[in-house]
Amino acid sequence: MLRDPPHPAVAPRFSPSTSKDEARLRLRIFSGLVIAVVALLGVRLAHMQLLDRERYAVEAEGNAIKTNIVRPARGYVFDRNGTLLVDNQTTLSITVTPRYFDEANLPLIARLTGFPEADVRRSYEQVKARSSYQTATLLRDVPFAAFARLQEHQYHLRGIGFEESQQRRYHGPPRLSHVLGYVREVSEAQLEALQNQGYRQGDMVGITGIEREYETVLRGRPGREFVLVNVHGMEVQPYEGGALDVEPQSGYELRLTIDARTQALAESLFTGKRGGAVMMDARTGGILSMVSAPDFEPSGFSGRMTQDFVDYVWRNPAQPLFNRATQSYQPPGSTWKPFMALVGLEEGLIREDTKLFCGGGYFLGRLYRCHGGSHGWIDVKTAIQRSCNTFFFRVMNDHLLEGRRLDLNVWATWAHRFGFGVLAPLDLPDQSTGLIPDTSYFDRVYPAGWTSGYTVNLGIGQGNMGTTPLQLARYTAAIANGGTLVTPHLVREQVDPATGVAREPARPRPRRLPVSPENFRIVQRGMELVSEAGTARGLQIEGVTMAAKTGTAQNPGGKDHSVFIAYAPIENPQIAIGVIVENAGFGAQAAGPIASLMIEQYLTGRIARPELVQMVMARRSEGDT
Repeated sequence: MLRDPPHPAVAPRFSPSTSKDEARLRLRIFSGLVIAVVALLGVRLAHMQLLDRERYAVEAEGNAIKTNIVRPARGYVFDRNGTLLVDNQTTLSITVTPRYFDEANLPLIARLTGFPEADVRRSYEQVKARSSYQTATLLRDVPFAAFARLQEHQYHLRGIGFEESQQRRYHGPPRLSHVLGYVREVSEAQLEALQNQGYRQGDMVGITGIEREYETVLRGRPGREFVLVNVHGMEVQPYEGGALDVEPQSGYELRLTIDARTQALAESLFTGKRGGAVMMDARTGGILSMVSAPDFEPSGFSGRMTQDFVDYVWRNPAQPLFNRATQSYQPPGSTWKPFMALVGLEEGLIREDTKLFCGGGYFLGRLYRCHGGSHGWIDVKTAIQRSCNTFFFRVMNDHLLEGRRLDLNVWATWAHRFGFGVLAPLDLPDQSTGLIPDTSYFDRVYPAGWTSGYTVNLGIGQGNMGTTPLQLARYTAAIANGGTLVTPHLVREQVDPATGVAREPARPRPRRLPVSPENFRIVQRGMELVSEAGTARGLQIEGVTMAAKTGTAQNPGGKDHSVFIAYAPIENPQIAIGVIVENAGFGAQAAGPIASLMIEQYLTGRIARPELVQMVMARRSEGDT
């Protein structure tokens, strides 16, 4: 049977005009997108070229311009007579910029410089930890031969540079270790605190002594120099011919009150001893000599420290970094008796003609023995001359004196007035208050209760109390000048190196003590008798009159401490001195001879008693020194 054939598929109809419209639409969209992108790029380019031109120019220059900090010369230090004590010397340092440097070259640097590889690597890691982009000091105090070898290999050592540095140079003797102090590279902790003051990695900062106290004065103002560097980080030439460089400004010079010759003698006399001495101008408070023994060589902190030096200063049981002139305090012994005389006179407990009986001791539950046996009836001047313990036991404790007893808190108040138990206004950072007890102190230390038996020894400078050599010298100066508590200081002038203008540092004014001139004259006469016919008569200086007081501080743990105070000349007191020599015996055996020789050197300019020098040099402090 025949079937109808299938209907053929209907072919789609295409309009030529429709196809052209679609193509045009696509072209317009594409062209619009291209134009928009180009326009956006053009706007951005114009913005960069016109509006942000300065910012991008600076960034571009930063890729080729390196800023070097030029550290200023640290200020010089002179003694009172213009003797140079400290200046600077030029050293060579190696710098590194970690972003350019290949760590594989660290062994090569160690080999070329002679530095231990471990030290080089440790220094590099410290620099890198701070910043990979900032140039910092890698090695200091590099020998010139090593410097030359490195320069030969510099092209292979990308990121390595060189700079001239300065380190402190000392012109001793004297060493003046604890007065001058020392400088070291600023630590991470210090840098965090000082960064807002312009300190950077590699800067030096005063750590102790006047280097620390006068840091802002000595440091100066850093400069800047701009140099072009190549892609290897190597410096090519000054930028703009150095026209934009900023010159550094040197630090101020310091002129001290120290007398270098007296200081050098004092340091030699303390060889083999522990202790301290302070000699000051009794009229102004300017410190003429300050010794702490044992001391250290300040130059040991300049450049690379040797292991022997590190062991000496930080692992030494004698603690050479500890300033015994201002920080170590011991009982003053009988050098306290002039103070007790002044307190007794001012409080009305005794008069100039008051005589107390000494039968060889003072009984208060037990016998407190007197120095030198029985003195019989004795007045205050003779009690100072003969160092009578009984007299001053009674001034401290006896309720029979004018019908009343000296109150402990009143005694402490007088001690504070004379500068004991408080910090002195001294231009050194490290100082101790010493120990002056009052009732609150004894209540705290002896909560079960205490009696006058605990305090009677305070009348002769023994027991629970302690004073520093600085405090003893200042108190002696007040006796010498008739009642002015001077302001101790080490720096007399600061000199601007640019202008030469000198000025005194600001310091507190001296204070007048509330003691009558007549009472000072009584005590002064007692101290004069000590030198004329008392325990210091063997320490007299030809042509120089001296008032003094010897002392022995009891030391239950070993040999007693030797203590001495003096001022001279009697007619017109110029100097006052306080000396403590630890574990060295009586005051007239160690501290007294040292003080006498220092006074002779300063006032006469020479030493005419070589046998006394030999005797002092032969005496040693017991224990570690």
